[in-house]
Amino acid sequence: MPTTTLASDSGTGAQLVNLLAKKTPGRSGVTRRFTWDEVRDIVAANRLDLLGRTVADEETYSRDMERVRAEHGSVSAYVRTVKLADFIADAAANHLLILNDYPYALPADARHYILWSKLAMASGNEPEPAVREIFVAALDAQIGAGRYEWIWFVNPPELQSIPEVVHGHLIVRELGDVQA
Repeated sequence: MPTTTLASDSGTGAQLVNLLAKKTPGRSGVTRRFTWDEVRDIVAANRLDLLGRTVADEETYSRDMERVRAEHGSVSAYVRTVKLADFIADAAANHLLILNDYPYALPADARHYILWSKLAMASGNEPEPAVREIFVAALDAQIGAGRYEWIWFVNPPELQSIPEVVHGHLIVRELGDVQA
């Protein structure tokens, strides 16, 4: 089992995070779900290559992407002409926030959204102010202000599965009973 040391925001200093499997070029998947703290630490350390889907979810993803390539020529063509066709045709919309069809191996209480964009977004884990406003407004309306926490990142070019379509990842979990 590989072990990776990542910085923790929890105030306890460096935290040892046991990662049961790294995401490999063969996209074999990971053997267990990450904890919220692990996801936060991986993103904060910019080790996005360690994120992945469970083995079973990765097998489903690979099978589905094979079918998509056979039917549409490429995943990018499918995303542009089917999945995001209405969004792309909408001249007034620059962003679309939707749940990820193939989320990473996140905790059960986390949701993985994709923010698709017609505008460039810089890779990294700090959303640009306009991007942050978009997803915070959507989450405030859906969940309630102050009732969730989030993790944001845009993969660097070498990790982007669909580099032809700009998108970022938003991972959200609702907080327990929050005092107003």
